[in-house]
Amino acid sequence: MQKSTFTVANRSAGEWLSSLPTVVILLLTIFLTSGEVIHSQLLKIGENTWQGYFELRTSGLVAEPSCNQDPDIELELRRAIQEKEAAMIDDPLAGIFGTDIDEDAMRQSLQSSRDICRERWAFFERVQERVTPGVIMYRNLETGVAAVVTTLGNYKRLMLCVLILICAATATLARHHIALRPARTNKDHYIGTSAQLLANLTLLMSATVYRSQEQLSMDQGVQVHDFYLHVFWMAGFSLLSLINLYQLIRPPKNLEPGGGWGKALLTIPLYSFMCLAAGAQFISQGYYHGISVYLGMMMELSTLFLNLALYIWIGMMLKQTRLAELAFDVLRPWNMSPELMCFVVLALAAFPTAFTGASGIFIIAAGAVIYTELTRAGARKQLALAATAMSGSMGVVLRPCLLVVIIAALNRSVTTNELFDSGFKVYLLSVVLFFVFSQFYRTQPSRIAAFSDAVPKSIRALAPLAPYALVIVAIAVFFRDVLDRGTDEFSAPIILPLMLIGVLLYEKLSKHVAHIAAAGLAVLLAVSFWRIFNGQVAEADVTGLVVRNVLVLGILVSNYLFSTTPLHETHVMPNQGEIGKSMESSLRLATNETTGHIGALLILMALSVSTGGIIERSGLMEQLPETFANIWVATSILVVTMVIIGMIMDPYGAVILVNATIAQVAFANGIDPLHFWMITLVSFELGYLTPPVALNHLLARQVIGDDEVESAKIPRGQASFMRRHEKYILPILVMLTALLLVSYLPLAFPDLHGWMFQKAAGGAL
Repeated sequence: MQKSTFTVANRSAGEWLSSLPTVVILLLTIFLTSGEVIHSQLLKIGENTWQGYFELRTSGLVAEPSCNQDPDIELELRRAIQEKEAAMIDDPLAGIFGTDIDEDAMRQSLQSSRDICRERWAFFERVQERVTPGVIMYRNLETGVAAVVTTLGNYKRLMLCVLILICAATATLARHHIALRPARTNKDHYIGTSAQLLANLTLLMSATVYRSQEQLSMDQGVQVHDFYLHVFWMAGFSLLSLINLYQLIRPPKNLEPGGGWGKALLTIPLYSFMCLAAGAQFISQGYYHGISVYLGMMMELSTLFLNLALYIWIGMMLKQTRLAELAFDVLRPWNMSPELMCFVVLALAAFPTAFTGASGIFIIAAGAVIYTELTRAGARKQLALAATAMSGSMGVVLRPCLLVVIIAALNRSVTTNELFDSGFKVYLLSVVLFFVFSQFYRTQPSRIAAFSDAVPKSIRALAPLAPYALVIVAIAVFFRDVLDRGTDEFSAPIILPLMLIGVLLYEKLSKHVAHIAAAGLAVLLAVSFWRIFNGQVAEADVTGLVVRNVLVLGILVSNYLFSTTPLHETHVMPNQGEIGKSMESSLRLATNETTGHIGALLILMALSVSTGGIIERSGLMEQLPETFANIWVATSILVVTMVIIGMIMDPYGAVILVNATIAQVAFANGIDPLHFWMITLVSFELGYLTPPVALNHLLARQVIGDDEVESAKIPRGQASFMRRHEKYILPILVMLTALLLVSYLPLAFPDLHGWMFQKAAGGAL
């Protein structure tokens, strides 16, 4: 964000108007999801405390029955017969259907009504007799939590809409939108900003027309949901247009004069390209509100995209910690050759990539540290750039990546368990391929320090990480044992932010946070062992729980042994950005960065969905034959198609398009659903790294710095073509080979297919 000279309470206007609303929405999202877990636990606690709590909680909420539990059946029967006879007299059709009255049937009906009434009275009296002031107080708490969670749940679409618009406005003001190159000259500025203005006006037109169309539908009696959102979209796109107009009138003062038309076109944000292309296509079809319709489709997945915003926040908080730096401290004693260091970094970086939900977020959070450490280890700048870009791709197939969760949510042909199990095998294949190709690219012999020298130093370097592990594990165990929620792909968006906040509390506030976490963890372990010894744990879960407790106990002991070990001196990381010195400043800086990145990524994803709409409505997918000559031809055509989609579209929008169109063609041609989605994910990984967009390279450039990336270029004549473009060629070779192997080898070898794509017996978890 750009600095503002106007401050209130030591906060800039941008922080009050963008960062504050953003963090409020993110915290509400955490509360909404965790509130559902808490409410579930409150119900369990209530049932364990008061037998029949589900009945008792209705006290005061269910009115006293108004029926008579002891009526005079014969009197009621005579009254009913008289009413029936009177009705038949006035009914001209009564003779057609008969005039006989079945008194026995009417008597049985009255007796059944009496029995039902008595049951209602018995239930009411039973509740009234057992209810206590304690039950009432607890019920009020439990139902209050349920009411708040339900109310917030009804406004998730509004939360996502406001979040996108506020963050998009922030990214526009900060000129932070994702483009193929940054704006440096006057011509760059005017071309890029004019294109943004035209795109935002197109969005405003689409939103206005869509509102008019839905208003007409409402006038005709058609039910329309969330009609009020149109006002927010129109106001937001109007604000974005006004910002662009102001920027055209008041350009930045640090722009260079001149510039070329070709390079200026590359400064147009990718979302503007997508918007203008989609808008032109829809307008030519008379479908003026098409973009807004597809924005509404994005709102249908509001929970997933709000979780993605949380993952971005997680990544920015990770950037404020020393975790990445301390992890490299463990690797430094091994004195590995550059290629070997890149291999180890990629193998390890895949796991935090998976936990940050999407490839680009981890690059934004740790890309600068990775690049700096690799160059410090002697890696060529081109190799370091390649590894930095790839660090955000390897983990896309690992648990608990949000992209995989979206795939499982969109269709029932695969489960998250199946996808993650197969994904881990694909990850191992990709890592091995990188090692092989990097060895062909090496310029010096491989090296690694002697084990006798490196192992003791690495163990000592692990000491500062012990308190971090303690804080993280304490939070994970609390959720698992107290709230009955493990850390998986569904709970990660709410648990990981709390873990990062705990780490920041330890780093920035007080080292005693680790002692508090240790005390809490010791209590949780004691309770866990007590439950095991008293038979309160299912037999099937005992072994796993004991193993977990032993490992956690080891972390507790390690923290006790190494608690006096001083932290290593902080290394200065170029291009890492501003790092807060206090808890408050770190959270503030993380949120400020989060706001810009959410705006850049989510608006790109939103327009990517519309781009998918162009392809869907163009009929291109319908031109694909429903059946091909054989499965090999079908796989080949689908692979090429998905790589092209992955090269030009954001993965989240691409998944929606692929699920709606290509997936059904694949299944109809005998491609196993699990095999198909693995091909899709690897295709997207390749697309992240392949021009013309190469999103991972664009994000790496944002955090490393344009000047540093430019300095990595090798003039023609000083090196071979392969060496000059190593940052693109090496990742493409690795991922293309992985894609070909994943696509075709399982078709050739049925046993390999069965091993790679095993169906899960238990379904999704």
